Amino acid sequence: MQITDPAVEKLKEILAEEKKGSCLRIFMQAGCCGSSLAMDIADKPEKGDVEIAKDGLKVYVAKDAEAQLANASLDCDKAGGIIIKGLPKAGGCGGGCDCGH
Repeated sequence: MQITDPAVEKLKEILAEEKKGSCLRIFMQAGCCGSSLAMDIADKPEKGDVEIAKDGLKVYVAKDAEAQLANASLDCDKAGGIIIKGLPKAGGCGGGCDCGH
């Protein structure tokens, strides 16, 4: 996974407001349609996480999420939010629930 320069700057800004040592962690989260990627600010990486570093920023990726992020990039959207670009297309639920997929 690549991290763009705008994402580095935004994440440094966000993490500066958090508890010292906090980090961005990307992981798989169970949902009604199976697992999907999620991001959160964590106090520390978890055992087995893979570290991705750029310009002094460290992002941690759960081992089970690493393969999905191989060709992806962490970037900023037009509103300044952190997004993941370049993910494989998901099939969705097919309308079997209320999640909107």
